[in-house]
Amino acid sequence: MIILTAAALGISAGQMRSAGVIALVAALIGMTFALAAITSAGPVSILAFVYAVLGYNGGLMLFVIGLYANQRLRRATRATH
Repeated sequence: MIILTAAALGISAGQMRSAGVIALVAALIGMTFALAAITSAGPVSILAFVYAVLGYNGGLMLFVIGLYANQRLRRATRATH
C-alpha cells in the first residue's frame, strides 16, 4: 500500500509540472518518516521508507512515460489523416 500511495503522489506531483512541487513532495515524504521515527515508541521500518521513495520515483516515471506515449499517439493519428 505504501508503494501505491507513493506512486499516486508521484503522478500527482508530476501533473503539476513544477520542479519545486516535485522536490517539495519528495522532502515531505522524508520529513514524514523522520517525524514518525522521532515520535514512535517502537522501531520504524527503513524498508518502508525505501518503498515510499521507490514508489514516488516510479510514479514520476510512469507520468513521464505517459506523456511520451500520448505525444507519440497524437503524432501517429495526425500523420494518418
